[in-house]
Amino acid sequence: MSRNITVVVIILIIVLIAFYLVWLRNRFLSENPAATPPAVVVETTRPEPSLEPSPSPEATKSASPSASPKKSASPSARIRR
Repeated sequence: MSRNITVVVIILIIVLIAFYLVWLRNRFLSENPAATPPAVVVETTRPEPSLEPSPSPEATKSASPSASPKKSASPSARIRR
């Protein structure tokens, strides 16, 4: 019988501690409503497309005089009959 009473007392103490922690959390949250910073909304704008095409790095690279023509790797392309 004394074992049953011990289990009940332990459960009641755990429940009491849980309620105290919830009460304590609510007490601190209600005292400091300004503790959480307000959310900042930042609007981003998309760049407007321009009518003039801008040269890409690949286009300027291939147009340079140092660019060499690509050779075909297949032997059938080299043999002509």
